[in-house]
Amino acid sequence: MKPTIRVSIGGLAFNLEEDAYQVLENYLRALRKHFMGNVEADEIIADIELRLSELLQMRVSGIDAVVSVEDALEITKIMGNPKDFDNSEADTTDEEGAPKKSYSQSSFGGDDASQDFFKKKLYRDESNKILGGVCSGLGHYFKIDPIAIRIFIAGIIFLFSFISFKIVATIILTYVVLWVVMPAAKTFKQKISMAGADPSIENIENRSQPVSREYKGSAIGTILGVFLNIIVAIVAVVTSLVIAGIIISFIWFYQDTEVFGLANYLVLLGYNTLNFKIALILAVIIPIAGFLRLMIKVLKRSSFTSSTLVSFVVGLIIWIGALCYLGNRSVKFAYSHRDQETSVENVLLDTTSDTLYVELGSQYLAAEPQPNNPAVFYRGDKLKERQVCILPKVRIEEDTSLTNYKVEILKKNFGKNYVYAKRKLASQRLDYAITDSLIVLNPAWYDNANPWNMETFEMVISAPSNKQVIVNTPLNDSYFINHFRFSDYDYCGYHYNFDFD
Repeated sequence: MKPTIRVSIGGLAFNLEEDAYQVLENYLRALRKHFMGNVEADEIIADIELRLSELLQMRVSGIDAVVSVEDALEITKIMGNPKDFDNSEADTTDEEGAPKKSYSQSSFGGDDASQDFFKKKLYRDESNKILGGVCSGLGHYFKIDPIAIRIFIAGIIFLFSFISFKIVATIILTYVVLWVVMPAAKTFKQKISMAGADPSIENIENRSQPVSREYKGSAIGTILGVFLNIIVAIVAVVTSLVIAGIIISFIWFYQDTEVFGLANYLVLLGYNTLNFKIALILAVIIPIAGFLRLMIKVLKRSSFTSSTLVSFVVGLIIWIGALCYLGNRSVKFAYSHRDQETSVENVLLDTTSDTLYVELGSQYLAAEPQPNNPAVFYRGDKLKERQVCILPKVRIEEDTSLTNYKVEILKKNFGKNYVYAKRKLASQRLDYAITDSLIVLNPAWYDNANPWNMETFEMVISAPSNKQVIVNTPLNDSYFINHFRFSDYDYCGYHYNFDFD
């Protein structure tokens, strides 16, 4: 049995044999001595320790794994021994006049062997896998975060799942084929080749300079990289256009009063508030903007740092908060209007005229009709001052058993239960005025402070065959009655004609 020592290297804890600890301790001490006069000594040593910890993670696996002295010697051999370049750069020959070998050459038996050792190859990364480690291996090869590749593939599958099942099956089959064809990086050399990184001291010390080693990739890898860049660039451009289109659409919908007039419906329902509009915009924009940022990072080969994770988490929290706000408003509205009740109010009408007129009050003449919905009117140039009203439905019926007009108002209201709906019905009133043979309707105006509570009114006028009812504009254009529509034409004693749909 050999005693072990638990130490921290590069911020990670490792179990080392005593001999391995002495090797790495002497190695780091020699490095500090070598870089003592360098102004960047602390940064270089910190980078070297980070590289050591990465190589140790590749070499050993598991929390309780122990680093042997052989592991320590092999890792220091890969990194390079500072004793090999302690002499001045001018002293490049030995005592016999022959050129000295650099530490990198002496370590691996020549420059060609070193290049072959660090040559990037395509492997599956089973230490960072979800299924087979294919995406993680591709991420190492193309220098892309595996999470980005997984999100990209999941997004493609989700997108094409609505278009073609064959494309989704092809993507899945391609993943399975790569799983079978790509070997897994199991040995220490395979893991370094998968990463394609040169962990030598020379590369760390000259990190501000171009790397001297040439990492040669295959032609297929180059073609795949170019193809991936094209796909990501197209997706990024399309996503940018989608974001721009959504922003323009929000602005247009907010200002529009001629095509849809959606802002009037927000006023009608009491949703024309700053909180609701901000939540709606965030719920739509954040996931698309996040996807765009992801595509840009993939295209630029940017690393995913802790700040990226923090921004992702913050964006996710804000997006979930916006969805919760919208969902809470929707659930509350649905819950408070889940049951409905109706009632009938009889209107006393005392007239001997053969013609009964029904019209709106004069205050509605200056109001504007809602686009594509003649049953709704609005007034107010500014949205903050906007008021919206819903015209009551007027239905005419012929009743030969009557000798005079009979007028009823059918009322409907909603509540969280039947009792609450009946209470609302009891206070529900349609404002109207009767003067001899004229009925003037004055429906209520709704705004943000007094939103529509889904109460509806329908006036039913039953008349004998020898009397007529004239419903003036805009009431006669507002609703279809028994599958027919009012118009300026007398038929069977009623001032409307049947316009078949």
